[in-house]
Amino acid sequence: MQSRKFAKVAAVPAGLLVAGLLVAQSSSAAFTAQTSTGANTFGAASIALTNDKVGTAVFAVDGIVPGQSGTRSVAVTYTGTSSVGVKMYAKDGDTTGALADALQLTVKVDSTQVYSGTLAGFSAKTTYAQGVGTWAPTSTASKTYEVTWSLPTSATNTVQGDAAQLKFVWEAQTA
Repeated sequence: MQSRKFAKVAAVPAGLLVAGLLVAQSSSAAFTAQTSTGANTFGAASIALTNDKVGTAVFAVDGIVPGQSGTRSVAVTYTGTSSVGVKMYAKDGDTTGALADALQLTVKVDSTQVYSGTLAGFSAKTTYAQGVGTWAPTSTASKTYEVTWSLPTSATNTVQGDAAQLKFVWEAQTA
């Protein structure tokens, strides 16, 4: 009788073990297939901007009298792997005097006028968003900016002995 009891008790674990083996055996018999891609790579674009007057003043003029003017060109070169917008603006200006209010400034890109106003007005353009002359290279390219200043013959005595300064900046930004 005891062997019968043992057989009943042993039958349950033995049955579970056999069922587990059958499930494991039937699971490994399934068909499978896989596919994959090659290694995915990611690289950031590069942009660079330079000009032919880096670190050098475009104008250094003293003794200006009414009726005088001057023109200089600055070649700006973009090299990069992405489309960008390039704009010109002012930086580090000291244009609070009468001369900056009287001095007229004109900027042209490819003979197209992109700014005409006072030096003081241009000096207020201190960010890319306020910049002038949007140019949109998609690869290595250059543009020539022609900058002209003039002191009108109508300039008054308030400009005598006054001075003004600012830097011209070109900035490239991706869209």
